Amino acid sequence: MYQFQHEVQRKEKIDRVYHTLYIISCLVNIALDFANGHFLNGIVSLLFAVFIFHYGLRKKYWAVLFIKCTVWIHIVFLLVMFLVMRIK
Repeated sequence: MYQFQHEVQRKEKIDRVYHTLYIISCLVNIALDFANGHFLNGIVSLLFAVFIFHYGLRKKYWAVLFIKCTVWIHIVFLLVMFLVMRIK
């Protein structure tokens, strides 16, 4: 019984980390849209992020998959950017 509860708590922690990273990545993208003067794109991105995040909190499979893919794509892009900066 303890192992099952431990696994559930572990999965909830991982989900919270994914949600936190998703929020951070969305806020950065939205801020960049507003900074570049694309206000309509920023508003649409904000609404889309809230929509996905809402269903992600309700643990809908497609939304959780989208959140995980988005977070991993941002991590890979950050690593590539770091490598390119180090090579130059």
